Amino acid sequence: MADNAADGEEGKEKKGGLGLLGWGAAVILALALGGGGFYATYSGLLGGAAPAPADLAADMVPAVPTFLELDPLMITVGGEGSLRQLRFRAFLQLSDPAGAAQVAALQPRILDIFATYLRALGLETLENPAALLRIRAQLLRRLQLLAGPDAVSDLLIVDFVIA
Repeated sequence: MADNAADGEEGKEKKGGLGLLGWGAAVILALALGGGGFYATYSGLLGGAAPAPADLAADMVPAVPTFLELDPLMITVGGEGSLRQLRFRAFLQLSDPAGAAQVAALQPRILDIFATYLRALGLETLENPAALLRIRAQLLRRLQLLAGPDAVSDLLIVDFVIA
């Protein structure tokens, strides 16, 4: 029986695990390897050459967008006998500056599509501030169907006033 008691004490002394010193060494090793990997990747030792500072500066300069101002629209809204008017003015952000003349030539058709859509909406829809995002998305979708998916990248509504 004395042997069993001695074996029990030995089992308690031989506890597995890294201990505090082992965990500290593991954390220091992980930080060193992470920092070394970051430095190797950033300096270009791994994954190709690092971009030159001139290349970084050229990438940071955004391309200047091209805008086309549409003629203002005055649309009667609110159904029969209504005297309410919607004043609408917008800009088109063009994807390709070279295609500005082509989109400008489509301006009468664009204004017709916009007027038809806005006239079909109810007055309560037009007066709802949350509906403006949906209206803008619908107008942009109709515009992209007319001019092509890559001709116009955005529609910027400047005036949307019901009087």
